[in-house]
Amino acid sequence: MTNLIIKPIFNQLHIAVRSLVEMIEQLTDEDLKARPIPHKRSIQELLAHISMICKANFLIANEATRQEMDDFYRENEPATPDQMKEALLQHYHFLQQKYETYTLEQWNERTTSYWGVTYSRYEWLLEIVGHLYHHRGQLYTMLTQQGKELKVNLFE
Repeated sequence: MTNLIIKPIFNQLHIAVRSLVEMIEQLTDEDLKARPIPHKRSIQELLAHISMICKANFLIANEATRQEMDDFYRENEPATPDQMKEALLQHYHFLQQKYETYTLEQWNERTTSYWGVTYSRYEWLLEIVGHLYHHRGQLYTMLTQQGKELKVNLFE
């Protein structure tokens, strides 16, 4: 039963991850330094954030404290495009391996984030998909507004 639930969700996550890797591979150092919106993340900062979403949101869904999350971000933030690709792929596989072990009861278990939002594990996984797709779209828009012509399929 759980395979029927997670296989299509992880297929969509895989599409997002693969397209993000393709985007990262097309970026120059100049692209990474760009900050298209003043007082917001640079392209590099946004990519570092994106590369940690799968594991960070898993930790949040498993009731990590704010301090634990601050420590996670500080200790794991990738700095180079290669580190970002590696983190993105590792964290995607980590998430997939964790969710594949859940029973139906665990999928329905409700957990609460450090800021007070409560979801079932299924809802947390949907949140992760939405979060990754949101920032992928944001990245794509920021880069194209900077004049970058990306060769990437965002959807299949």
